[in-house]
Amino acid sequence: MAQNVGPTADAPAVRAPHWVFGVLVGGGSGLPDDTDVQYVRAGVRLGRVLMHEHGPGFVRGTLEWDAEFTPVDYVLWSGYRNVYGIGVNPLVLKWNFTGDGKVFPYFLGQAGVLWSAHNVPPGDTSVFNFITGAGVGVNYFVQPGRSWNIDLRSTHLSNASLGNQNPGVNASLQLSVGYNWWKQ
Repeated sequence: MAQNVGPTADAPAVRAPHWVFGVLVGGGSGLPDDTDVQYVRAGVRLGRVLMHEHGPGFVRGTLEWDAEFTPVDYVLWSGYRNVYGIGVNPLVLKWNFTGDGKVFPYFLGQAGVLWSAHNVPPGDTSVFNFITGAGVGVNYFVQPGRSWNIDLRSTHLSNASLGNQNPGVNASLQLSVGYNWWKQ
């Protein structure tokens, strides 16, 4: 009986169209001008690998779309109150690099919204903010159809002048860790 070996043996779900469901937790801090702000979030993700592997050499990969819902999305502001929010990122696009092995790095871009119980940032701003950003991460497959992921995102928060003031948080770094289930 022949054995299936090489990069297609137990090919992880990230190599071809699959659904992904995951849970995530994360947090981060504002960068130079916004060091008085921290973030804590937890939620779920639903996504889809949209295509089979494509591209040459080390850039070979797949395109994935995810949506994230974070019903726990706290903004912790030094000298202000801790503000509860709900986050929705309906657009998280990832390019999964599909080399050999169990580890699959990716680049991502995200766009979403944050509704908060009080104005964020403090002042005459808004309870509704937009979140955009980019990041890098990695999926580590512990078995076919199951993976841990970790990513680091640089994010920007702005109310797009919906409030009378729009100081935003120009840059923050956020680390998130998740566990994912993959299905065809």
